[in-house]
Amino acid sequence: MVSRAAHLAWLLVLLGWSAAARAQYLPPSAQTASSGQMPPLLYVKLTGPKGMQVTFVRGASPDQTFAAPCTIGIRPGYSVRMAITGIADYPNAAFFPTLEVRGSLFLANQMRSAEFPAALVFRAEDFTRVKADTAIKKIIVLERPDSAVPVATSTDDPFEIAVPANRDPLREARERGQPLLVMHLGERQFTRDELVNAPGTILLPGENVLCAPALPPWVEWHCFPVIDPRAGPISPAEFMCVPDGGDVGLPAGFDRQGKLRGLDPSDTVAEYFDSLGRRRLAVSNRVCLCIPRFIVVMTETAIANQVALMGPGAIKSGSGPGDIKSAQPTLEHHQKLQLEHVGSNQRASGTLQTLGTSVTGRIDNLVVASTIHGVQSMDAACLPSIPESKDGPLLIIKWPDRYGALVGDIVTFTLKYTNSGGRPITNIVVSDSLTTRFEYVPGTSKTDREAIFTTQPNEAGSQVLRWEIPGSLQPRESGIVTFQVRVR
Repeated sequence: MVSRAAHLAWLLVLLGWSAAARAQYLPPSAQTASSGQMPPLLYVKLTGPKGMQVTFVRGASPDQTFAAPCTIGIRPGYSVRMAITGIADYPNAAFFPTLEVRGSLFLANQMRSAEFPAALVFRAEDFTRVKADTAIKKIIVLERPDSAVPVATSTDDPFEIAVPANRDPLREARERGQPLLVMHLGERQFTRDELVNAPGTILLPGENVLCAPALPPWVEWHCFPVIDPRAGPISPAEFMCVPDGGDVGLPAGFDRQGKLRGLDPSDTVAEYFDSLGRRRLAVSNRVCLCIPRFIVVMTETAIANQVALMGPGAIKSGSGPGDIKSAQPTLEHHQKLQLEHVGSNQRASGTLQTLGTSVTGRIDNLVVASTIHGVQSMDAACLPSIPESKDGPLLIIKWPDRYGALVGDIVTFTLKYTNSGGRPITNIVVSDSLTTRFEYVPGTSKTDREAIFTTQPNEAGSQVLRWEIPGSLQPRESGIVTFQVRVR
């Protein structure tokens, strides 16, 4: 039977956890709170050297061992311990990593988090360093698409960033995106009792349902983002949505030499000449693809040794200067600059003037007339029965063949351009600057019209695709451009 003091202590822990959660994080939505739903699980794919096995302990249930790679689901706010065996270089040794889950994915359009697992890779050199008394910490980060590293990766081999031991890896992780999981691996050996995981915190391979946790979360978690008093909470889409198309950043336009400027990464625009020979610009719509990418921030901490030698004999000591002055330069400095003034000049585009009789009426031979301006002379022309055709803008529509993808998948984009006016337009040039996360697949560009296709690098580490379509596009006619990109 639980004593009154123990019951009071447990109640204080619960109250303290609830107060801290309310003070730092957004509460769940009204629907989530009323339905009793919990944050979605974070699915982690465990990979390692050939022959690696992972063992999990859950209370009185038998131990369960799985061969890597295997995927598990963990509730945010909890830590999980496991045992790793079967390493070829250390056949009789066991390693005991600890996983702390601090966040998860919030997906839309009926997509499942299990389809986007985060890869946690255990490399052979990691175990070698652990045997050399080195502690390893790896942080899985949901990378921001707007500041993504222009490097091709795969789902099973994420990009790793090494952080020196004198820097905080969590700070580096927050600068890259949203930290989701922290892995600790050292030389310490755990007993079976220490490996027991709390019920309802881990979903093992082959299981479909996870019961409610028996204990409240004890790990700092960020499933509900921190509240900014002015800007409000951060949308989860900022970490998973890869936008493409449209015109972002500086507006696209022509300089004095007639060259296209302001084509930023992810922009899609088209140049053309109207029926009067004037150069025009058209901008496509903007689409968004759900492509979460995980990177790993890693740091190592080695044990510092201090050795003192003492022996017999006289001890002599020397006294040096009383004061030692040292000047250390600034290691890192950040400064943000913002625009101080923006000005623009506008002028009237046209003037409208109305001349003629405003009101005319006749009542019982009495004439009442009021005019704004007397008509001196007037030339009249009969309007044609069919209105004169006019130039219309070039319309561009862009869409992908899917709205959710994994790193390494192939996505097909389609561009359709249409002459919406009543006169032909000529010399159409379609330009698509790919974002950092996309890499053009050579040989996949196709058009339904004769076109000259070229590519060139852009500032995002990707490419600018350009189609020059000679000749004219008649009124209401359309053209199609398709190409494929590889997600990285």
